[in-house]
Amino acid sequence: MIAVDNIKIETPAFIYDENIIRLALNNLSGIREGSGCKALFSLKSFSISEGLYLIAPFLDGFSVSSLFEAKLAREVIGSTGTVHMVTPGYKPNETDEIAEISDRISFNSLSQWERFSKQASEQASCGLRVNPQLSFVEDKRYNPCRKHSKLGVPLTQLQKALEKNNRLCEEIDGIHFHTNSNSESYGPLLATVKHLDRQIPRLLSSIFWINLGGGYFFNEANPADLYAAIGLLKEKYKLDVFIEPGQGVVEEAGYIVSSVIDIFESDGKKIAILDTTVNHMPEVFEYQYRPEILQEAPDGTHEYILAGSTCLAGDVFGTYKFAEPIEIGSRIVFQYMGAYTLVKAHMFNGVNLPSIYAYTQDGRLELKKEFGYEDYISHCGEIKNVTL
Repeated sequence: MIAVDNIKIETPAFIYDENIIRLALNNLSGIREGSGCKALFSLKSFSISEGLYLIAPFLDGFSVSSLFEAKLAREVIGSTGTVHMVTPGYKPNETDEIAEISDRISFNSLSQWERFSKQASEQASCGLRVNPQLSFVEDKRYNPCRKHSKLGVPLTQLQKALEKNNRLCEEIDGIHFHTNSNSESYGPLLATVKHLDRQIPRLLSSIFWINLGGGYFFNEANPADLYAAIGLLKEKYKLDVFIEPGQGVVEEAGYIVSSVIDIFESDGKKIAILDTTVNHMPEVFEYQYRPEILQEAPDGTHEYILAGSTCLAGDVFGTYKFAEPIEIGSRIVFQYMGAYTLVKAHMFNGVNLPSIYAYTQDGRLELKKEFGYEDYISHCGEIKNVTL
């Protein structure tokens, strides 16, 4: 592992380790070969363009959820790979361009299907996102199949539509579903496929492809149930089967490197202010989880509350213990930050974004992107000279 805490760079910085990504991709290649499925990288988890160029040769394409993601994906892979689009938010003024860029489009509702599929199908293979109405995730913030979910056509609603309109089976090219989050077992995936096999066999017999979504740690889970799920779909229905890992490919490869810029006491606790912020790692604040840091010593005697550098009262990472006292200038390295960091990061309070570095496969630290005032002001509108 790269010794990120000893690297001499300006902070805050985001570093992604190409070797760790390659290892995850090699593991994924084994799953592709063993199961006969195709794999798409989910762009929503990580969209650093040069990182995508590293990922692209190992997979079959990208899964995207907006016009901009689709354009980026197509720029990276050219005409050599596939782009799958699925989003709850298709806009009438963007759908034609999305159809030009994408190979497969999954519409999120029957309403979208009725409005957009006929024209889009002239350029792309069109299908539906289905909500199997099976919940495997207790926390509803992560549960795509929670009650009143906005994600996909509820299976019972789809069954009624198929009964009412016999031609619908012939018109739908494929289906997409996503039922899990951060799962270390493929059991829920196999259960979902068996559920669909029981409930909509006629539709499965008429479509050409199926996307099983993501939400699984592809590097850690035992693939037996995955192979069984894919085998059922390929052998019984002769389907082209896709999976779309994202977080599992990049999460362990990313670090946020920060520096302590102030230390003081507040109500008997030591507060260490960092030059980064939860706004550089928004899921820390959104989901209220405590991120891991490289220097933490659980049995240490030196305790600090680590906080970000904005005026937001909740810009706090948590309480951490260290073996030795930290001081102004000490480095704090957040681990497992490869996914959902810079894709969600923002410049609240005008605090600059972390510079982006790659730790290359041949052991070099390579600067990929620095941000500055121009990036901040680009969101604020044009500056005009005002005469007083």
